[in-house]
Amino acid sequence: MPPAALVAQAARAGTLAASDAPRAIASATRLAPGREVAVSPLLRETPLPVPAWLPMRWPLGVWEACIHFQWGYRILRGVDAPEEELHRAVAAADWLAALTRDGSLVVAVTHGVFRRLLAGRLLAMGWRAGPGRRSYGHWSAWALVARD
Repeated sequence: MPPAALVAQAARAGTLAASDAPRAIASATRLAPGREVAVSPLLRETPLPVPAWLPMRWPLGVWEACIHFQWGYRILRGVDAPEEELHRAVAAADWLAALTRDGSLVVAVTHGVFRRLLAGRLLAMGWRAGPGRRSYGHWSAWALVARD
């Protein structure tokens, strides 16, 4: 179950948006049952490449750890994502910013890697980080506040 504070935010939101992935739509529906969800492929998760340097079959947990290690290494090198993913983050940030122009709250259900790209773009546009820790845990939420 989603945390009560997140459910309350979703109830106050002028727009509830989600990526077009079935799990994101299901999460948005669970956050605010009966609410219309604005579904957009702009919020879809960024694919993480499978490491070519892992030469043989391994248990799924090893693959997952190596994929995330590779992602972290790319971040340290300053290469968060391919150029087309960065362009998609710009388009998604512009779309979400347009939804908040009237001062309303938007809750966007998206995924970890893309959430990082989207937050980075919104911060670059002058938004500021809200309170709380930026977790990638289940039902985690990042608050970003539009510039005044």
